Amino acid sequence: METNKLHEIAPEPIPGIPISLPNSSSNTKSFLNKSINFLQKIQQYSTIPFLCFSGIHLFSVVITPGIFGIETGNDMIGLGRELYQIPIIEIGILISTCAHVISGFSINLLKRYQNYCKYGKSSKKVKIEKRRVIENNEDIEVKDIDEGLGGISSIIGAGSRKSITSKLFGLSPLSFSGYVLLILLLGHVYYERLLPLKVEGDSSLIDLGYVGFAIQNTFWKTFTGLNALVITGSYHMAVGVNRYLKRFSLRQRRRTYIFLISIAILGFISLIRISKIKNLNSTVARFQSMLT
Repeated sequence: METNKLHEIAPEPIPGIPISLPNSSSNTKSFLNKSINFLQKIQQYSTIPFLCFSGIHLFSVVITPGIFGIETGNDMIGLGRELYQIPIIEIGILISTCAHVISGFSINLLKRYQNYCKYGKSSKKVKIEKRRVIENNEDIEVKDIDEGLGGISSIIGAGSRKSITSKLFGLSPLSFSGYVLLILLLGHVYYERLLPLKVEGDSSLIDLGYVGFAIQNTFWKTFTGLNALVITGSYHMAVGVNRYLKRFSLRQRRRTYIFLISIAILGFISLIRISKIKNLNSTVARFQSMLT
């Protein structure tokens, strides 16, 4: 056919073919995006009550005993208890914590389903372009939040690495630490709150002596568990705050590492001091007899 015989014609619809096809996949995508955004808001704001409680509690049982000693630590525990053991505040902390856990779990499931709809599988490994970080550029931003803190290599200027938890489990370090923290936290609540309520109907007499007795009688379990709780909880909260505030710079990562290392050292020192407590009141000893 000669090209000079070609000419334009007006477009006409073909009979029997609908003008627009049903867009169910687009509706599903929109629903998933809206649901994830809504749950992320719940997850974000539900952290506030527990974050306030954790800050007070961490200061009372980790920072104060580690720096100022056991007696001052017990005084701070008493002051903190007057705040967070008020029934309405305690219920608020419990509800907000449950909302945070449930929303986080739901987000993970929805994202996996979203990946399944897009790629045909629940986990999709996105290839991240490796790049070397310029040492003098303290404010370079991190593109992949699944890196967590990026490992030690990120803070020495050698570039970030994708986290092990993301590679093995398809979970960011923040999500993975949250699940680990949940297990540790449930055990902590049972031994420090529910068990005293079961034995005496009250937990107001619990002090650092209670923890000291547990460490003395079940050293490795209690000492290791409490150190893991302090480190995991501090990591989850610190990295979570960085994520919500969108602070991923090298400078912020280094500050976070300094904070976590400081808390870990103070926690270790605090537990060593607590383990050396000798004088235990009869009520504390009776509580702890349930554990041995």
